[in-house]
Amino acid sequence: MKTIISLTLLFALVLQLANAQEERPIYTVAYNHAPDGFNYPLIGFVNHAVGDHKGAQIGFVNTNGGDFSGAQISFLNTTGGDLDGAQISFVNVTAGGYSGSQIGFINTAVKESSGAQIGFVNTLVKESSGTQIGFVNTAAQYLGGAQIGFVNINPAKVDGAQIGFVNMTKSLESLQLGFLNYADSLKDNGVPIGLLSIVRKGGYKAIEFGFTEMHPVNASFKIGVPKLYTTFNASYNPDLKDEFALGGGFGSILAMGNVFYVNPEAIFQNQVGSNNDMVRLSLNLGIALSQKIHLVVGPSATWVQSDKYNEYVEPNFYFRRDTFDENDELFLGINAALRYNFSY
Repeated sequence: MKTIISLTLLFALVLQLANAQEERPIYTVAYNHAPDGFNYPLIGFVNHAVGDHKGAQIGFVNTNGGDFSGAQISFLNTTGGDLDGAQISFVNVTAGGYSGSQIGFINTAVKESSGAQIGFVNTLVKESSGTQIGFVNTAAQYLGGAQIGFVNINPAKVDGAQIGFVNMTKSLESLQLGFLNYADSLKDNGVPIGLLSIVRKGGYKAIEFGFTEMHPVNASFKIGVPKLYTTFNASYNPDLKDEFALGGGFGSILAMGNVFYVNPEAIFQNQVGSNNDMVRLSLNLGIALSQKIHLVVGPSATWVQSDKYNEYVEPNFYFRRDTFDENDELFLGINAALRYNFSY
């Protein structure tokens, strides 16, 4: 800690000395000082340019008081104005905007920018038309490019894609691809794809109760958007050795007017307490009995895989049954359900 404090005081003293002699360049191995318009490379431990500077700054600490055009390569890079070029270091900060790239562990740009931020933590304070690639990406205002990382946050609007584990934006006009997606509102071209996608305005949320040929009692919760939603399913059959099944999948609502729609779904379920799995594909016809209450009915195909052939009893009903071996069977059946839509 004492060493860090000493270096900080020494650095401050050097800067004060430089400011006192800012009209005269200083060029040494340890410290380089350039006045406004001194457009020559600065290569040293500490590089400090008072005003605008063009060229290169290569060292441990690079600072530039005004606009900078070229490359800053060090442990810490800062510019007081706009950056036209590249900052490559552990920490990159520009008080203006940038046209080019910031590559480091922490990258921050205060004003309008275009280009790429590549690092662990990337932050854009104003509008940007570039791309952020990192562990945590934050764009406080409009972003015309993409965010690719573990956590992507944008409280305004994203025109490009958000690809990460957690994606958050106010207005979604493109693609969200992740484990958890959140958007306050959805535009026509916006599509969230993930295990759980929440859209506060314009999203899709529904609960459903129905039956299938394998389970007379089924309940599900559906959330996402009409184009692509996630469904979480729980089923019960008292005649099966393992009575309960849990799982989930994806579905889509393809409107055919205000009353009817096509509703394909793909669902995976596991019989709780066993290694028996089911993959179910259904093609439903949806009928809006009212704005909130819908009836869905349609054919289905269910692939059943079990450890032992005799662990499954006869289904409630089926139209066709194909047995491939002692572990795999295919059933063709039908399902029907009532769905309560509380999206509106």
